[in-house]
Amino acid sequence: MTRFRVLPGVLLRTARVVPWWHLGLGLVAAVGLAWSRRAGEWTTQDDAVFGLRVAAVALAASAAFAFDDPAENLLEGKPVPVGLQRTARLILALPAVAAAWWALVLWMESGLRPLDDGTMLTVPRLALSVEMAALVGVVWAVATHAARVIGDGGGVVAATALLAIVVGLILLPDRWSVFPSPWPPPAAGEAPSSQWLAWLDAHHRWAALAGVAWASTLLGLRGTSRRRWTVRRSLIPVRDTKET
Repeated sequence: MTRFRVLPGVLLRTARVVPWWHLGLGLVAAVGLAWSRRAGEWTTQDDAVFGLRVAAVALAASAAFAFDDPAENLLEGKPVPVGLQRTARLILALPAVAAAWWALVLWMESGLRPLDDGTMLTVPRLALSVEMAALVGVVWAVATHAARVIGDGGGVVAATALLAIVVGLILLPDRWSVFPSPWPPPAAGEAPSSQWLAWLDAHHRWAALAGVAWASTLLGLRGTSRRRWTVRRSLIPVRDTKET
């Protein structure tokens, strides 16, 4: 209960020190990379999916720095435990990353050419969001665990690891590819094509990766073994029982 009592104050203080400019730069880079697939008046669904995937990597890489805290290793003067501060950073950064991602999805969809009958096309929002969740989970898992070992600088390690992982995923053989195209989806009553089955299999793997990465992230929110999950008395009024 003590942690819940102090959490609002921790969130307010943490919001002032989170490096939001990293996320801003990532969003600018994501828009620029996605824009390359919207050079003309209209874009195709394949181009929109590719643009969003590239943008997701840029946005996830920038989110890696959300847990950077130069003062994390300094025990003196820390009013709250490290684990609680990391939890506050997660609570603050997650909605910001999600909002930026959803804005990118809607923006890319707005450039899709409508069908002849006026029907507006979309991208596979849920599937691509699973990919985004997996990428963010990976960078935050690496960032939080790196912070427990080296302190400040976990964001650089996580962003570098993300790029290396993405390159490795791209180099996977076709049967294990995690970046297939979803088009064309099967029509009603038709047997699914091999391309569509590859899309479904890929997102089973993405979902598994997201689950493992987010579980690891939650474990990484804890402080190092030499720091306890206790709130210091400086935050909690304590009645002076000393006899006068």
